Amino acid sequence: MKEKFDRKQGIGGSDATRLYNGDWHDLYLEKIGEKEPDDLSDVLPVQMGIHTEDFNIDWFTRQTGIEVVGKQIQIFSRKYPFMYCNIDGVLSEPKALLECKHTNAFTNEVKTAEKYKAQLQHYLMIYGASKIYLSILFGNMKYGIVEVLPDKKFQNELESAEVLFWHLVQTKQPPPDYVEFKNFDSKLQEFNNGREIIPLLTRASE
Repeated sequence: MKEKFDRKQGIGGSDATRLYNGDWHDLYLEKIGEKEPDDLSDVLPVQMGIHTEDFNIDWFTRQTGIEVVGKQIQIFSRKYPFMYCNIDGVLSEPKALLECKHTNAFTNEVKTAEKYKAQLQHYLMIYGASKIYLSILFGNMKYGIVEVLPDKKFQNELESAEVLFWHLVQTKQPPPDYVEFKNFDSKLQEFNNGREIIPLLTRASE
């Protein structure tokens, strides 16, 4: 199901990372079908991550004793059906998830968790999980685990960004080339691009 799903039909975890990083315009063009996503089939780090995922899951269980009861689970948000996530692992711990990464040997757990912050919080938010473990292979010599908890303030801002972005996709309104994530105000539910205030759709109307 994961491979057949049309990613143009919603916002997933990698999309959340791109929104957080300000890459709105190219993502918008991909969602409306005017630009093809980058071909990652020959990108070594990406393919290494895909092909080491099963081993990563098994190694996580060996190191922690926590059983993975579901692999490659796709979940859609009940609140906003266009938001979805492909979860590497659902754990035997109550409301706990697993995300696997294979990265270079010269980074660390803190930097990796920060790099994927939006993706992890997106998963926690959509699933309603209480924690997600980030299981990381660093090159071929080091392994690390980070336990990530929900950040409600960040999740509110991320949700606001995703609602606005999807509104732009549906109404064919191109966003700026770059959007500062820090400009989102989750209390006002609006986006300030420095020139104008764009009200977000109300929660009820979605």
